[in-house]
Amino acid sequence: MIDPSLIRPEIALDDFLPIFVSSALVLVFGGLYVGIYTAVKVSMLKKWTMPFAYMFWLLTAYCLYIMGSLMHVGDFTAKALVIAMIGYLLLPHAVYYMQDQVHEENEH
Repeated sequence: MIDPSLIRPEIALDDFLPIFVSSALVLVFGGLYVGIYTAVKVSMLKKWTMPFAYMFWLLTAYCLYIMGSLMHVGDFTAKALVIAMIGYLLLPHAVYYMQDQVHEENEH
């Protein structure tokens, strides 16, 4: 017999459009986060625009939360999504930190 705790409720038909829209917005807002972060780091945008990058990261996390809620993800998947969003927040920082270290080592 199948363990009832493993069975997830079906996704309601009315939830398909919100799931689709929120997953599309994850891509859009995530791209804006990385785009603005990168543009500030390479001096294409002024430093005062950096809070907008973090605002887009928050919107990405919120849309991912909505998508996960509507899809009735399990505990493990929910934890994986949280870890993924933390990684997505920190990854650009790590990339530009390493870039600065390589630049310092090779130029001086």
